[in-house]
Amino acid sequence: MSAASKSIRVWDLPTRAFHWSLLLTFIGLYLTGESSDLLEFHQWFGLAMVGLLVFRLTWGFIGSTTARFSQFVRGKAAVSDYLNGRWQGVGHNPLGGWSVIAMLLLLFAMVVTGLFANNDADFTAPLTFLVSDGVSSLLTSVHHLLFNLLLVVVVIHVGAIVFYTIVLAKDLVTPMIKGDAPAESDQDAPTQGGGMIAVIVALVLAVLAVWGASGAWYQPPAKPAVSTPEW
Repeated sequence: MSAASKSIRVWDLPTRAFHWSLLLTFIGLYLTGESSDLLEFHQWFGLAMVGLLVFRLTWGFIGSTTARFSQFVRGKAAVSDYLNGRWQGVGHNPLGGWSVIAMLLLLFAMVVTGLFANNDADFTAPLTFLVSDGVSSLLTSVHHLLFNLLLVVVVIHVGAIVFYTIVLAKDLVTPMIKGDAPAESDQDAPTQGGGMIAVIVALVLAVLAVWGASGAWYQPPAKPAVSTPEW
């Protein structure tokens, strides 16, 4: 069987579940972020994003081979080889790997600033109590800026997928749904590792991150008792 006709497992189930959950969560953030009546839902989507990002960060170290940062974060020599058509492989290519890192960093920055934001009215994010009003206002402005920047990045990401599909005749969507993709050479091996223990560890850390980001651990100080005059 030639490499062109051999199909191998490229993306494991946790990576695929993360990818599509991230997309749905981002859409939810977009739809609920501009209306003051929907900010509570926006907050829930933001907390979900926290969990997803911490899961992916953990999975980038203990997940399957194609999901690990060490596999797809490469130096400028590899990027140059890719741009000059000298790179072959499965999973993220060297340029795509850096775009993944950029998007994850932007998403982290967006959700972190969002945790301290306010709407100058009746809504404050879960961790706003940790900072001053001035810092909260600044982080709110940064949060809006990052979200708009992410919209541009998402458009570029979708454009790249369309370019790969139409110009390079390479389907990137189906492998992220089914997990399998055609091997590009006889040396390409299916993704390995990332078993159940790794999934449990990543999920536990994600849940703890959501709990911490929600501010549920915070107990506001009790209000001083008001004494009633005896008359």
